[in-house]
Amino acid sequence: MLFRERFHRLPSAMTELVEQRQMVTRAFDMLQAEGFDVSCDPDLLDPSLPPPGDHGLSLGDRIGHLTQSIRSAAHTSEAVAALSELTAPGDGVLQRVVESLNTTADWWEGLGEPADPHYANRLRYITKKLDSYALEIRSMRGELADRHTGHPDRIQARVDRVAPEEPAAPRVAAALAVSPTARRTTPAELRSASAVRPSLPPARPSSAPGR
Repeated sequence: MLFRERFHRLPSAMTELVEQRQMVTRAFDMLQAEGFDVSCDPDLLDPSLPPPGDHGLSLGDRIGHLTQSIRSAAHTSEAVAALSELTAPGDGVLQRVVESLNTTADWWEGLGEPADPHYANRLRYITKKLDSYALEIRSMRGELADRHTGHPDRIQARVDRVAPEEPAAPRVAAALAVSPTARRTTPAELRSASAVRPSLPPARPSSAPGR
């Protein structure tokens, strides 16, 4: 594969032809799913691999959305709701990570090389530390849940965003006034038309050469 005029090679330890073809095929499918125009020698692809069925967000991207939710949270309840996705016992992200790492250690230990038990035990040690930290974070999440308060900086930021940039003309102000039958209208909906700007759609990755 050619990327920014550099050749990217498969790992040197990947010597089996079947494994190489599978790796190239997965990379080919992922690039096409992201909108790139990809060309490849058919001999390098494995037609027996099923086409990927889900091109949705990766796990990392979904956690990134939690990060954004916490960053913009104006109340402790909003931050706690996002944090609960990470700390929930049983099916929380941290708990699943611990399970995955322990399973990896068990799998690694059976590879048969002399150093494999060492790496497996080291991974179990790290995982045990992570599990203890996850319990502590879960307890801290409980402390935050008991606060029931707004974040002063975030509240002020929201007020600044919804405030009109300049006083509206009397006729415009009258047109934007809340009617008795529309008491559920939020302050954000009362901004003048000049303060409302349509959001632009996110730019897709370029498929031009050089990506």
